[in-house]
Amino acid sequence: MRATAPSPLMYLTASRQCEIANLRNLLHTGHLTAIISQLIHELQRERGASNIWICSQGRMFGDELPQRARQVSQIIASMMTKLPAIPSPENTSQGSSRLFSRIAAAIYALSELPALRDAVSQFTLSHAQAMAQFNHIIRQQLNLAFEMIDTASDPDISRALIAMFSFMQGKELAGQERATGSAGYAAGEFSAEQNERMVALIGAQERCFASFSQFADVENLQRWRSIAICDSDVERLRRIACTRTTPEAGGTEMALRWYQLMTRRIDSLKVIEDGLAHHLTRCCHDSIRRAETRREEQEEDIHQAFSGLDNQPAYSVYVAGRDGLQQEAQQLDTGGLTPQLGRSVLELVQAQSERLQAQDTELAAMRATLNERKQIDQAKVLLMRHHDYNEEQAWQTLRKMAMDQNRRIADVAIALLSVAAAFTPRAQ
Repeated sequence: MRATAPSPLMYLTASRQCEIANLRNLLHTGHLTAIISQLIHELQRERGASNIWICSQGRMFGDELPQRARQVSQIIASMMTKLPAIPSPENTSQGSSRLFSRIAAAIYALSELPALRDAVSQFTLSHAQAMAQFNHIIRQQLNLAFEMIDTASDPDISRALIAMFSFMQGKELAGQERATGSAGYAAGEFSAEQNERMVALIGAQERCFASFSQFADVENLQRWRSIAICDSDVERLRRIACTRTTPEAGGTEMALRWYQLMTRRIDSLKVIEDGLAHHLTRCCHDSIRRAETRREEQEEDIHQAFSGLDNQPAYSVYVAGRDGLQQEAQQLDTGGLTPQLGRSVLELVQAQSERLQAQDTELAAMRATLNERKQIDQAKVLLMRHHDYNEEQAWQTLRKMAMDQNRRIADVAIALLSVAAAFTPRAQ
């Protein structure tokens, strides 16, 4: 018995099924991103408590450190249950190489926490060293969240993911600002390096929140606008940290005041971040519901196209206006579709193709924005490595080069990376 050749309808149905399956995977990605968001927040809280513990030489926040560590451990355990399954060697097509690499880096970074906590409690690390290690661990979690943005194949979900990631980045920079300011106020003075770092952190936050504003939904954007401007106390202490080497009052009390003000701000940012996670989940459910509705409508269209055709031959299409022998000679193999049904299938295929093309066009525009951000960050790292710049100096250098050449910063970054690549020796 000859096997039936697959028909256009079978592939069209498969397309719908794949779309829904991908959207369900994105819903899982949304849940994982929300857990990573919560983990980063708890890591930020532990970093903040460790920061004050070190700045006060162990006089403050000693009781809070174990509590912070327990909370982080609970979130890590929850995150582990949500990570993608490891594919078998026979079915490696189930996952992304880059995603699994990011997961490995994130898990390895988290495994360094126990040693870091011991060093903090025993004061075997300086404040700067401890904060750098916390920053590294948090950065690996952010890298994992960023990698998952590329898995989104739905514009609404991609937009929600980009908004959430940009906001997570800005919030993390606010946490680093809190740590840097606490150290300066506790010491009674800000070094020139700390001055520059405070300026760089504030500027980087503004860029992250600007990116968030570009992709955010209306509700969360309104929430952000209500707290975007820092209160007067934070602004006053920021000015001191960015422009003076001697604060008006130093010591533990001043450091604690700064810490409390910034913690209140970061907690407000967390409320918006939770709203973004909720919006992301809602986008996933809405997209799944729309895809299922389209599948049901497609099945109904197919049913209507088939109705009334039961008495027509189901195995071939014949050319009209021919006698029987000529018809047999001119028989066309179309997988069992009559002309009427063939036109219906063509319309369904065209509608599906047009919708997917519009979706791909929108996704391409968003990914272009993401790629530009990656290239600018890579160019900054290049300048920092070769010219011993800090992040703000690297950014200002790129900005000046763009202004001098009357080009976009992204174009200058791409050119810089291309030149660097040309002079990088290839591995033998």
